[in-house]
Amino acid sequence: MAKDNRNRVSIRRVAVRFLSMHNPKGLEFPCVAIAGLGLLGRHGKTIEECVRLTYAGVTRATHEALLTYSSESALVQRLIA
Repeated sequence: MAKDNRNRVSIRRVAVRFLSMHNPKGLEFPCVAIAGLGLLGRHGKTIEECVRLTYAGVTRATHEALLTYSSESALVQRLIA
């Protein structure tokens, strides 16, 4: 870039990272978003495995966690209860 614009995010920094919940050990982020909780468990995984995956993802957040779902499922019902 020829012009120095301090309002732009540097392309050298990672602003958003898309990761799997399967291997989050040791990683931490200020904000974690997990979308599609209503879809977890529909591909042969048990509810217990889905709860463990969700817990692993949520506990990576140091300040905020955002969980979304568009359809009720056994996992969503268990997490809301």
